[in-house]
Amino acid sequence: MLVPNLLMWAAAAIAALWKLSQIARAPRDKGLHAVTICTVLVVLALTAQLAGHLPTFAAALPAGFPKLAQNTLLTVFFALLIVLLHGSVSPQLAARRGYREIGLALLTSAVLTATFARTEPDDRTGYEDAAAPDMLAFYLAGNLYLAYACARGAHLAKTTAEHTRSRARLSLHIAAAGLLINLIGTHLPRAISTASRLFLGIDPIPGTATWTTPILAIGITTFFLGIGYPGARTALIKTRLWFEARRTYRRLRPLWSALTDRFPTIALFPKVSPARERRHLRAMRLRTYRRIIEIRDGLVCLSPYLPEPADANHSPAQQAQLIHTALRRSTTDTPPRAPSIIAPPGSTDADADTRQLLAIAAAFARFESTSDTDKGGREQNTAS
Repeated sequence: MLVPNLLMWAAAAIAALWKLSQIARAPRDKGLHAVTICTVLVVLALTAQLAGHLPTFAAALPAGFPKLAQNTLLTVFFALLIVLLHGSVSPQLAARRGYREIGLALLTSAVLTATFARTEPDDRTGYEDAAAPDMLAFYLAGNLYLAYACARGAHLAKTTAEHTRSRARLSLHIAAAGLLINLIGTHLPRAISTASRLFLGIDPIPGTATWTTPILAIGITTFFLGIGYPGARTALIKTRLWFEARRTYRRLRPLWSALTDRFPTIALFPKVSPARERRHLRAMRLRTYRRIIEIRDGLVCLSPYLPEPADANHSPAQQAQLIHTALRRSTTDTPPRAPSIIAPPGSTDADADTRQLLAIAAAFARFESTSDTDKGGREQNTAS
């Protein structure tokens, strides 16, 4: 059962790391602190569970101690989770109900500790091998509380989701589904099986140690997918915007490079080679915005050298040709004309302005390429 345990631990660890990174950006968010503590408690509980499967760690700890630590940490986790959800559903009753939940968790932890202490060290086995009455009582108390906590947590999560219109709505529904999977697929069957084995000496649901563990892994993974959904969604959006900004930044380079070569003072930062520019990974949206501004500044500087007044109805290819001609004229003694706006923005929308400059940059790159080819052909004919 090591693979399901590793899957559960990985899901919890990823969620905990994400929440810790959010705390670094919003250290005063008390609600975020509570959620982060919950995820860290689950990571610690699952780490204790994994430690019990590793002979080196298991030999260094008291017999069965990882199981006690795991179940005790889970009771604290669920108590905090339920208190947090109570605060979202009914803030005016959160304090009173919070004390009740914390008291129930402490009582469960005391029962777990007492039954564990009464069990002989040789009888402190995992759930699948539990046979001693005190050890069966230990697992019965743990699974009864976890069944209650999953049912209560799922109900509160769904209630909270119904009262919110934010993006957390789907997140709460997914988390509630994960808790229900744990309730129906793991803790209820284990509680029934353990109670029957303890009081009746029979097991009405055989094999719970085998088939409930994968279901538990699915439930915990689903729960943490719900917890991490808003952050994952934000990360995906930021990633998409980063790639869009990087692509725009790269496509604007031919036009920007030609303008900054002629008017170097318009560039805020020193110009670098294309190879080094490809290593720019941070602040891509800011860099792209800066490049658009610098192109506009360059077009203003270039406008007195236009061979003819610019027309707003010119196509991107015509505007690119005017820019190419103006750049060539600006290096000669041609007297400047009255300034004329090149490629005037069609609207105040920044995205529309970016699309317009991208079209001109693409046409300019094609025109530059054609011009360089023609120039090379003329030089070859002259040499021959």
